[in-house]
This record gives sequence, structure tokens and C-alpha cells, in this order.
Amino acid sequence: VCYEMEREKTEAERNQILEDLQAVQRAFKDLHKKYERIKEVITTFKSNEDILKTTAHGLCSRFKKGEERYDLLKTHAETKLEEANARLGEVKRSRAAEIAKLTALLKKSEMGVNSLERVVDEKNRENQELTAICDELISKVGS
Repeated sequence: VCYEMEREKTEAERNQILEDLQAVQRAFKDLHKKYERIKEVITTFKSNEDILKTTAHGLCSRFKKGEERYDLLKTHAETKLEEANARLGEVKRSRAAEIAKLTALLKKSEMGVNSLERVVDEKNRENQELTAICDELISKVGS
């Protein structure tokens, strides 16, 4: 009787130990699955991180090249603008000189015209005087 009780007790302990073993094995299996999933996630994250780092490096490089190109174009545009302003200044100065020259020529021509008009007026008066003298002489000769 003692032997059977001992045997039943041992069997109960063995069954309990087997159940505990199965529970531990299930827990280990679940833990192993979680470990594998986390390992995959970490691998994916590392891969994404590498891709993002490469992309970020490429974008930084493109940005720097864009800035350099912008600075080059800005410098070129400023140079061209300065050249155009210099040419515009030269044209304005030459046009101003030409206008001054033409203004002087116009005044000279107007003075010449005024002088010629005075000469014409003087000649007209002389002609009238001569005509009057001639008319007077003709009337004296005719009477």
C-alpha cells in the first residue's frame, strides 16, 4: 500500500514535471519565434537605415552641387549685369555727348538763320528804297 502511494505520488510528480517541461518547451518555442521575428525586424531596420543613410548622403551631395551651381550662376549673372550696366553707361554718355553736339549745331544753325533773315530784311529794305528811287526817277523823267 505504501509502495502504491509512493508510486502514485511519483507518477503525479512525473506528470507534473512533464507538464512543466511541455510548458517550458512551449514558452521556449514562443520565445524563439519572437527572437527570430525581432532578428528579422532588426535586419530590416538596419537595411532601411543603410538605404536612408545612402539616400541622405546622395541628397546632401546633390544639395551641395546645387548650391555650387547657384553660386556660379549668380556670379555669372552679376558679372553680365555689371557689363550690361557699364555698356549702358557708355551709351548714355555717348548719347549725351551727341545730344550736346547736336544742340550746339542747332543753336549755330539758328544763329545762322537769324543772321540770314536780317540780311534778307536788309536787302528787302534796300530793294524798296531802290524801287522808290527808281519810281521817283521814272516819274521825273516821264513828266
